[in-house]
Amino acid sequence: MKFAVIASFFLLGLTQYASAQPGVYYAPPSVYAPAPPPPPRGEVILPPPGPREAFVWAPGHYEWSGRSYFWVTGHYIERPEPGLIWEPGRWIDRHGRWEWIGGHWRR
Repeated sequence: MKFAVIASFFLLGLTQYASAQPGVYYAPPSVYAPAPPPPPRGEVILPPPGPREAFVWAPGHYEWSGRSYFWVTGHYIERPEPGLIWEPGRWIDRHGRWEWIGGHWRR
């Protein structure tokens, strides 16, 4: 079971790991990289697939494969309930090791 969760975590992308249940967030396992990610790529943000208040843009970001970074294109995610705010994932420097903090919903 643990392998299946980790495999789906990487297949779906880190920002997709937030639960659809309001107020619930399942923290993915920590991901560390030995070097900072490249600068973010420019993206064209298209109109949302539905009402603007129902969808949030999750910006593109780099993920670590264990050997190198790869780009995950930005995309829209559906807001599970009104008033929730999407906090995008980000890389932070932890004393020379780069840790990914996954995106999640907050009130």
